[in-house]
Amino acid sequence: MRPKPLTVESPAKVNLLLKITGIRKDGYHTIASLFQMVELCDRITFSPAPSGTVRVTCSGQAIRQKDNLAYNAAMALWRPGLPGVRIHIEKKIPSGAGLGGGSSNAATVLSVLNRLWGLGLSPAALRAKGARLGADVPFFLFGPRAWVTGIGDGLLPLPPAERFCLLLVKPRVKVPTVKAYRDFDAQLTHPLKSYKIPAVFRKEGVLLDDAAGFLENDLEKTVLGAFPVVATIKRKLIDLGAKGVMLTGSGSAVFALFKSPRLAFAARRKLSKQPWWCEVTLPRESMKHLDIAGRLEWRSRK
Repeated sequence: MRPKPLTVESPAKVNLLLKITGIRKDGYHTIASLFQMVELCDRITFSPAPSGTVRVTCSGQAIRQKDNLAYNAAMALWRPGLPGVRIHIEKKIPSGAGLGGGSSNAATVLSVLNRLWGLGLSPAALRAKGARLGADVPFFLFGPRAWVTGIGDGLLPLPPAERFCLLLVKPRVKVPTVKAYRDFDAQLTHPLKSYKIPAVFRKEGVLLDDAAGFLENDLEKTVLGAFPVVATIKRKLIDLGAKGVMLTGSGSAVFALFKSPRLAFAARRKLSKQPWWCEVTLPRESMKHLDIAGRLEWRSRK
């Protein structure tokens, strides 16, 4: 029987806290960061294809496969004799936003193809392959909430916080990650140092009011200076009464924390005349989107 297509969610993330702790000799920055998956997600469909075929397509845009993280993830697992696969990504997560869409897509492809192709790789082995694709990929195989250190290879699971809601806002500009880190380096005036996780984030059900005071992003100052529209978005969200407002990753998206969806949707309505992408979402509390137990493996074709 020909295997049926399989569709899986590929979630976004926000960085609730991001500290840069060092610069390695190879130029990579080390970080200490609180990663939180959210319900906003792309949807990735895996369809059987002739043996030897690995193809990735994406809604609304043409892609160069060799530059696409999802394609590179598939090729990191593929070997002769495995069934072919067509991978279609229905994009909802904007690119150039600091929301981790590309890394999430790569992690989803690694996890799903490991199962469909019956490869039997351990979670640690998958994360090691993911780390070679991008620093954020291992988190998306580990999440949904973690303290991430080093170059993304240190992962400590964290308990869920009090239920809250996020309003994500992204202007039309994209912030190149390389530029954000380069500008940070250029304005650095003090030695970088290690950063321990604030104790408040280790608490089960930590209150939003308690956690909001610890929001911090070392890249935010330089990004807001280089991209005034991002600074404008942050000011407007603060004026709308969010409990906490901050750039996620290297941007250009900004998140605002609210006690309830009602408050978040009310804030979004007040931004409706702005030419910005806006999305209300919730924290993701499990990794069930990667649980495809019971689905048929696509056995190798001889």
